[in-house]
Amino acid sequence: MTSASFHNDLPTLEQVLTRKTQPPVCLYNLYIIMRDRLHMEEVLDFYLDVQHHELLWRRYVKTMRRSGYLTEEDLADGFQSPRVLSRLSQAILNRHDLTDSAHRILLRYLVPSASKELTQLPPELKATMRRQLEDGGRDDPLVFTDGKEYLFEYMRRNAYPKFLRLKVWGNLTLWQQMLRLVIGLVALLAGLTVAFSLIFLGYPQWGVRFWVSSNKLN
Repeated sequence: MTSASFHNDLPTLEQVLTRKTQPPVCLYNLYIIMRDRLHMEEVLDFYLDVQHHELLWRRYVKTMRRSGYLTEEDLADGFQSPRVLSRLSQAILNRHDLTDSAHRILLRYLVPSASKELTQLPPELKATMRRQLEDGGRDDPLVFTDGKEYLFEYMRRNAYPKFLRLKVWGNLTLWQQMLRLVIGLVALLAGLTVAFSLIFLGYPQWGVRFWVSSNKLN
């Protein structure tokens, strides 16, 4: 099997993010690597928080459909279509959770000096999202779509290949790597100690062998 075909057989980033894979290539291990090794867990946190916000939005839209605010015709283009958004622009029923979720994302990732400020996003993109949330009063998932797509590509190019190298080709945790390094160093030190001890005890350098030459076997 070639390296190209092997790579093609591996799960995609989208499959990992939608929890369709198994360890070691899974969402949990991806988060651990991005947090402990790559130090960019805020990128994945933002992506997952927006996913949760989209879930809240779908639940909200379903509530509006059951209450009569939306029809099947309104939903023909999907839960996040402009038609749905325009129909819901006066609807405030049960929207508190959605609004709170949008503001948490704003304060956690997008404002200056936020606890998980996204330095990976272009400043103009962050400014656009902030303007829509703060000045436009929006809380629908379309506000975050461009940022989510940008960070997905960022992870696909920068984080995911490194994650695969560590968890598939390396298939070692940090502690496993440290343990193997320690064992190797101890073995090296033991070998050098034995070699120097034999020299100081007067053993000839080539006097004792632990193998039989091929000539004697013949």
